[in-house]
Amino acid sequence: MEEVNTHLPTRFEVELEFVQSLANIPYVTYLFAQQQQIWKDPKFKNYLKYLEYWCEPPYVQCIVYPNCLFILKLINGYMEDAKVNEDGLLDGIDDLPKVIQLQGAQWMNDMVERWVA
Repeated sequence: MEEVNTHLPTRFEVELEFVQSLANIPYVTYLFAQQQQIWKDPKFKNYLKYLEYWCEPPYVQCIVYPNCLFILKLINGYMEDAKVNEDGLLDGIDDLPKVIQLQGAQWMNDMVERWVA
């Protein structure tokens, strides 16, 4: 009987995959519009800030879609001034999903133009 491969991805692999998924604007739109407002959780804000280590060597060399770092920094910049309310959620970022939906296409075009130039 063949043994099932139970190899789980490493933390490195999981974080790399998530960071690179941010280059996919439709996914980012989904993440910020559909996920029961997980993006309002201070832990998620801290996690996104933590992931900026991918912008530095040697980690940046593993990034295949460098535009994901642009989106990561945009989101982190937008969330920077958010405060935690009495319910334990972030205040001041309610329009973030709308910004992503409205600006996402332009961000994608800008990313393509950076590659072409």
